[in-house]
Amino acid sequence: MSMGHWNTKEGILDLLLRLVRVPSVTGTRGELRMEEEIVSILMELPYYQKRPEYIFKKAIRHDSLDRKAVACLYKGNDERNRTIILLSHYDVVGVEDFGRLTPLAFSPMDYTRALEREELPIDAKEDLQSGEWIFGRGIMDMKAGLAVQLALISEVCKQQDLGYNLLLLATPDEERYSAGMFAGVELLDEIRAQFGLNYELTICSEPSFGAYPGDRSKYFYTGSVGKMLPLIYCTGTETHVGEPLEGLNAAWMASVFAERSELSADFLESSQGERNPLPTTLKLTDLKESYDVQTPTNAYILLNILTLLQTPEDVMSKLKNIGRESSEYIGKRLMETYQSLGYQEGADTRNITKPKVYTYWELYEKGLKEHGSTFRQAIEEHVKKLEQDLGTNMGKLTAAIAGVISSYFKHLAPFYLIMLSPPFYPHVYLKEDEKDEKARGVVMSCIAKAKKEYNEEIGMVSYFQGLSDVSYFRLRDKEKVAKVLEKEMPLYGAGYDIPLELIADLDVPAINIGPYGKDAHKRTERLHIPFSTEVLPALLKHAVYSC
Repeated sequence: MSMGHWNTKEGILDLLLRLVRVPSVTGTRGELRMEEEIVSILMELPYYQKRPEYIFKKAIRHDSLDRKAVACLYKGNDERNRTIILLSHYDVVGVEDFGRLTPLAFSPMDYTRALEREELPIDAKEDLQSGEWIFGRGIMDMKAGLAVQLALISEVCKQQDLGYNLLLLATPDEERYSAGMFAGVELLDEIRAQFGLNYELTICSEPSFGAYPGDRSKYFYTGSVGKMLPLIYCTGTETHVGEPLEGLNAAWMASVFAERSELSADFLESSQGERNPLPTTLKLTDLKESYDVQTPTNAYILLNILTLLQTPEDVMSKLKNIGRESSEYIGKRLMETYQSLGYQEGADTRNITKPKVYTYWELYEKGLKEHGSTFRQAIEEHVKKLEQDLGTNMGKLTAAIAGVISSYFKHLAPFYLIMLSPPFYPHVYLKEDEKDEKARGVVMSCIAKAKKEYNEEIGMVSYFQGLSDVSYFRLRDKEKVAKVLEKEMPLYGAGYDIPLELIADLDVPAINIGPYGKDAHKRTERLHIPFSTEVLPALLKHAVYSC
C-alpha cells in the first residue's frame, strides 16, 4: 500500500494483479474466493478495521454455490445522506479459448510474456510490442474497473474528506444471468433502509467498447441497452425421410424462423442518435438425441434482441409477425414443391399445413380451457422437476418446459411456440430531469478534464451495448413489463427471481466511467495500462468529488 491507500499507478496495478489472480469464472467456486478476497482487501483498511459493520454481504436466492454480492459503505457527514454507488462485477468468463496457455490465463505478467512467442492478430501484436498493454482473463472485463474503485475507496477512507456517502457494490454472476445483481438490488434496499440513504448516482466502471468493428475510440456511457432472449419452440409432424412431404421437419421450421429474424430490421430502433445492434441467433438445435431416419419433431432457437426503447410487448408482437411470415413461406414452398414434382393432380395435399403461431400464454390458456386445473398442476409439477434435473441452464430449462406444454397439443402440429427465456435486462437512459441532468453533467465534466489535462479524446454515448448490471437501477413501465414476463416467461418467479418492484423503486441514474481495453471475452483480452491506472483514477475521483 502506498501512502496508506492504493490510489496510485503502482498501487492500482498491484491491486489489479491481485484481483486477476483469483480465477473467478462465473458459475464456479472461484467466485466465492473472489468474494473473500474483496472482503480481505477492505479489511486491510483501518477504516473498516474499526467499522467492520460497514461491510455487507447478500446471498443469491436459491444459489447452489451460495454466492454473494459484497458491499462497503463510507459514511460522510451529509445531513441529507446523499450517496454515490460505485458498481462493479467480479466474475469473469471461462478460459477455454486460451488453449495451451490456459494455465497462465490468470497470471497477466507471465501470460503477456508468453504471448511474445505466439501468432497474434496484427492489432494485438502491435499493442503487445508497445509495452503499454497487459493481457489476461478479466483484466479488462472488469477487474480493472473494480481495482480503480477499490483504490478510490481506500483514499477516501484515509482522507475522510468526502462530505457525502460512498457505497461500493461488487456482484457475481454478471456474465451469465446477473443473479448477483438481483441480490445486490436487495442489499441496496436494505442498506438504504438501515442508514436512511438517498441514492443520487450510480457510477459503473465497465470498460469502453468499440461502437463498430475496428473502432478504437474511448467512450463513457450514460445508460445501457436492454436485452430479451426469446425462445421459439418448433413442433413439427414426423415422417420417414423417404416420405419428406408426409410431414413437416421441425429443424426446417426453426431454420426458416432464424433466417427471417437474423439481423431483422424490424427490431432496429434509434434513440438519442444511436442505434441498437440487430438480432442474432444464439442457439439453433433440434431435439433428437440419437440417429434414425425419422425427421426431427421438435427444435428451438434462442434469439438475442437488444433494445433501446422497445417494450417486451413490442418484441413479442414482432416475433409473432415473423412466425406468420415463416408459416406463409413454408406453406408456399410446400405447394411449389408439389407442383414442381407434378403431384398436384390426384395427390393428397392435406399435408400442406402451414404452421400455426402461438405465444406461451395463448397455448397455456388453451390448455386450461381444455384440461382445467389438472393441466395447470401437471405443468407446475413438470417445471419443478425440470428445475431439479437441469440446474441453472435456463435456456435449456425453458425449452424443456415448452416441450412439456407442447406435448398436450400434438393434434395442433405443426406450430411455433414463442416465449421468453431468462435473462431480461431493462434498457436504461438518462431522463431530462434535474437529477439525471446532473449525472450527464458529471460525464461531460470528466470528458472535458480528460481533454484539457491528459489530451484524451473520450466520446459520450447514451447506451452501453455490452450489457451491464446498471440495467437494474431503474425500470420504466413496470406494470407492462411484469405483465408480459408473468405470461410469456415460465421461469419468471420460478427460479428466475428478478426483483422488478425493487428495481423500479431504486430509480437511480447510472453512468459508466471505465478503463480502456480491447478484446473482452477473447484470448487477446488486454488492458491499456497508462489510461487505466493514471487517467481513469483521476477522472473517477473527479466524478465522485464533483457531484
